[in-house]
Amino acid sequence: MNVETKDSNRPAELDPLARARGLRVRQETLERIRAGHQVILDELKPTQAQIDRGLALHYNSFVADVQGSVQLSSTHGIVGDRLRQDLEPVRNELSGQDLVPEELQRRLHADHFKRKTFESAFDAQWLAESQALYRISGVDLGVCDVAGPEENTLEAALDRVSRINFAHEHRDDIIRVAKLADIERGIRSGTPSEMFHLAGVGCFAETANPLRNLDLFYALGVRMSQMTYIQDNGLCSSYLQERDTGLTPLGAKVVRRMNELGIMVDLAHSGEQSSYDMIEASTEPVLLSHTGCRAVYDDSTNRGYLEKVFQQPYARGATMPTRPVSRNADDAMLKAVAAKGGLVAIYSIDYVLGTGPESFHTWYRHLEHAIKVAGIDHVAIGTDRTFFPTWQPGALDWTNWPYWTVGLVCMGHSDEEIQKLIGGNCLRFARQVLDKRPWGAFM
Repeated sequence: MNVETKDSNRPAELDPLARARGLRVRQETLERIRAGHQVILDELKPTQAQIDRGLALHYNSFVADVQGSVQLSSTHGIVGDRLRQDLEPVRNELSGQDLVPEELQRRLHADHFKRKTFESAFDAQWLAESQALYRISGVDLGVCDVAGPEENTLEAALDRVSRINFAHEHRDDIIRVAKLADIERGIRSGTPSEMFHLAGVGCFAETANPLRNLDLFYALGVRMSQMTYIQDNGLCSSYLQERDTGLTPLGAKVVRRMNELGIMVDLAHSGEQSSYDMIEASTEPVLLSHTGCRAVYDDSTNRGYLEKVFQQPYARGATMPTRPVSRNADDAMLKAVAAKGGLVAIYSIDYVLGTGPESFHTWYRHLEHAIKVAGIDHVAIGTDRTFFPTWQPGALDWTNWPYWTVGLVCMGHSDEEIQKLIGGNCLRFARQVLDKRPWGAFM
């Protein structure tokens, strides 16, 4: 397998923070990133030779996050000074209304979300910092949820995808992926690219005509989609249903339509029987865009996490299962995805990776197990994260991507193995699945 290596006439800048030189980045942002870097370096204790080899390999290789990016509509990432000032009087006004904390946060979030679009499109400071995050992380391809878990209606998802598309129309520093050539153009030009993903699939799965609305979101740029999140729908069951009834006949039609259009079929959050049915129904390889390995940590024991899931707005109408349920994939599922030629991407969310403090080694145990079970050609990284400046600095910060590569060097992996894991396998998958020339009826 040929692994993509960037073509450059000059060596890449290997100091992660120096890669943001020339951009208008606040000192507080740089210090927060530096603190995260120090956490993982303190854990790994790499030699200077390992650091040099890892950073050179990282910045000169194609890097893909199968489920993560610098979000253009998220209210949880970086916030520019101008927007922060705009939000302050809103916060003060709402704080004077004697609201319970949850309602105060909901209203502030709603106001922030409405203002976020123009910040992502036009604010010079935010644009500079978002570019810096890509340069520091070294991520060449990110994946953005254009319908998050709360977008369980067509209208809400259209609202979000319209905002994200608007921001993309006004930016030339990031490429929206509609076809394989867009990723390859980004590699040649050194410009990050971003693929649209549906996590909240109520926008098509729970509508009167799922196939038509799937076509609609394809037209709006979606190139990867789950089939469920939490709620039951007419296509399949999520892993949280009391009983997994498998893929329905309509769900099978949706899977085949994804194959025709070039939309990646994502098994994430689906029940086991539904996932096996999707693997069988698909004429293309499928992927788990963000998962862990149940053999390493069985998160069904973490009932507290499950209770928090069901407190979220997107869980409305769903019933907490009485049986043990796990988001992490078992070995049989890892093997089935790999046997189909697919991709298993390991997330960096610490509370589904194990107990105890966040660490590189906890995350690596899942990556290592996936490689052992699925094979080195079928494993990738899907962080399920962005950069959270308000979080405590941690080893799994999104901006620690280059030091994860250093960590893989420390774990004894060859350059070829590392290149596959950090992006080469994802590129191979995209080359097989993404580029289609559909024909016939549309919408």
